[in-house]
Amino acid sequence: MVGSSYADIVGCDAVGCPLDKYNQTQCTFGNMTARIIGISTFNNSLLSPQPLTWTIGVQALEDQQTTVERDFFLGSARPIGTRASASSQIQTCSLFFDGISSKLRFPGTDPEYDQGTCNNALTAACVNDLRTQSEAELRKLISTEARDNSSNTMSTCDRLGNALRDNAPASCAIAANRAWGAILSRSLTPLSNGTAPLQGDCHPTTGANYDIISVAASLVNLPNRSTMELRSALFGITPIMTLAFSDDGAQFELDLTCLKTIGSKATKASEKESKASVLRSSGVAILFLAIALSSVVGL
Repeated sequence: MVGSSYADIVGCDAVGCPLDKYNQTQCTFGNMTARIIGISTFNNSLLSPQPLTWTIGVQALEDQQTTVERDFFLGSARPIGTRASASSQIQTCSLFFDGISSKLRFPGTDPEYDQGTCNNALTAACVNDLRTQSEAELRKLISTEARDNSSNTMSTCDRLGNALRDNAPASCAIAANRAWGAILSRSLTPLSNGTAPLQGDCHPTTGANYDIISVAASLVNLPNRSTMELRSALFGITPIMTLAFSDDGAQFELDLTCLKTIGSKATKASEKESKASVLRSSGVAILFLAIALSSVVGL
């Protein structure tokens, strides 16, 4: 069964991120202070009877001014550990196609605000073929594990990621040499193991009273700190495959969400300020302001 994603991706403007003294958005939750976020809603009935959200947050590391951290968070309507749909027979996990993020774009002229769906970023044929391939590979793995009596959520997803990584469907032309690059595999079983939801001065999910847990993170090195590197790190699109399946393969649901950050109107308004506002900022603020101001003041 195919899950469904919503077309709209929203950012700080939708959740009221606080502004710092330079009028730049910052959303602090858990151990992260994200300067820019993106939130997308999707459905997976085996994982939750209500819609869920994926959130991406991006921050620069204080002690490494050439490194950007991209973190992914799952939002759930039910308190952690009390999902009515959870059972020992249902395994849940997610695959983050992190290696292809810098190459993907949505239609439009401004990567900071452009948005769309996986059909726009990958093409409809690629999405359909990737779904078909993933389900076939997963059922093969389930059958093998049942035969060997070695079912394990992480090993199943790890193996699926490995099977997909260097074998992209021919219709996925964006994957050079049919390789996706790095795919991060993560179990979602913390949802049923009582993991404490994240807290902070910002709640980066569109669901009312949703809990949020950290699922995955990746580091992007920016050796040249060029505009192209910054744009790829800040606004690259990450396909996220969310899977829920029973041990015997009788129940199966897959959702494919293409997630990116979305710029804030509050930050955009501040782009009209002079270069001096950038030079007064901290190193982290410079990293993020530079990309925003580059088209305005010629940085």
